[in-house]
Amino acid sequence: MSTLVFIIGLLIGISAFIYLYTTVEDGRKKISKFFSGKDKAVKEYVEPENIGFRGRRYISPGERICPLCGSVLTKYEGLYASKIIDNSEKKILIMGCKYCFKDD
Repeated sequence: MSTLVFIIGLLIGISAFIYLYTTVEDGRKKISKFFSGKDKAVKEYVEPENIGFRGRRYISPGERICPLCGSVLTKYEGLYASKIIDNSEKKILIMGCKYCFKDD
């Protein structure tokens, strides 16, 4: 009986050692990867004047545009959209403004 307890304890000890060893090695790899700097993303600076929408150089704050055709909309013009449910998630499908929406 004591031999069986000894073997079970030895197996538990070996499995605990292997688990801890692999955990420590994974931690070392992550730390060395973090400090090596090989996977760092290159930061790119973009001038704000160069950001535009479909050929437009600058969009003033509060200006309303259609995301499909880029037309400037007044505050009384809206977008045509429909509500859909996809994978139990509610989403809005934008179909366009009065300038680009074509009803079939």
